[in-house]
Amino acid sequence: MLLHGLEKDPVFRHLDTRLLVSCPSNEPDEGGLYLLDFKHNGLKKLYTGGCMGITRVNDRFIVATDANQIVVLDERFQLVSKSEQGKLDFHGVAKFNEKIVLIAETAIDAIGCYEVDTFTRIGEIRFHPDNKDMHHINDIWLEESTLYVSMFSPFDEWYKDPLKRTGAIGAIDLTRFAPDGNLDVNPSDHVVVGELHMPHTVMMHKNQLAYCDSMSFRVIVGKQTAIQAAGFTRGLALTDNTIFFGQSRMRHVLRIPHQFSNCCLDGGIYVYNPEFKISRFVPLPEQQVYQIVMV
Repeated sequence: MLLHGLEKDPVFRHLDTRLLVSCPSNEPDEGGLYLLDFKHNGLKKLYTGGCMGITRVNDRFIVATDANQIVVLDERFQLVSKSEQGKLDFHGVAKFNEKIVLIAETAIDAIGCYEVDTFTRIGEIRFHPDNKDMHHINDIWLEESTLYVSMFSPFDEWYKDPLKRTGAIGAIDLTRFAPDGNLDVNPSDHVVVGELHMPHTVMMHKNQLAYCDSMSFRVIVGKQTAIQAAGFTRGLALTDNTIFFGQSRMRHVLRIPHQFSNCCLDGGIYVYNPEFKISRFVPLPEQQVYQIVMV
């Protein structure tokens, strides 16, 4: 059961959304991929192993894992293939076209371009000439020809002061980008939202930019909606009348912002109604949530 008394809830009883939720591994949790079915108020684990970004290409779900793998599931969520890659610290995934996916390679400060059929890496978008985590790229979202990227900092060496509010959302024009080529980008030239605190999920919804300002425990949708949560926010999906967003356990408790008198460490999904500004919470048998996709 996802939500107690859902069938009699005057606000949320009409939910019929199905969500695919990816969970990274975090000792002692193995991580995995979960299906949340609000119509039947049930949860099912589909895959065991730390899962990160997800995208759908044709009738396949492509999932990056925190074990440097690319996993492919069919529309019934059955395993089709698993591809081993290098130590790239995969994060977000986005569909470029029917033949190419983009995957954030956080460890080397790049976004790789992979053929869907073979998962051969054929090109890249590079944020720094050094093969190291200089900006900590997180999630990516392609809206027409604009690539949105969340990162801990658009400036070099974010790790020197991880508590500083230098996080950003960048927007990169890929109109002329060929995925079998290389594109060098200075992220500080592409900032559309700055002064964020370790942002993660980014997306466009009805021409509005939406993202998780994770260490501020917030979700932002456009210029009108700012939702305050009780913990680290990551993972986001929207319908016309409901906002779903994830909460994860803080991995570094000493980094909890001092302005909060309490930080919830439970992993799960908020079900938020923006009209009444109320929410329900679905606890998950995992400490971490990365991405939420409607299916």
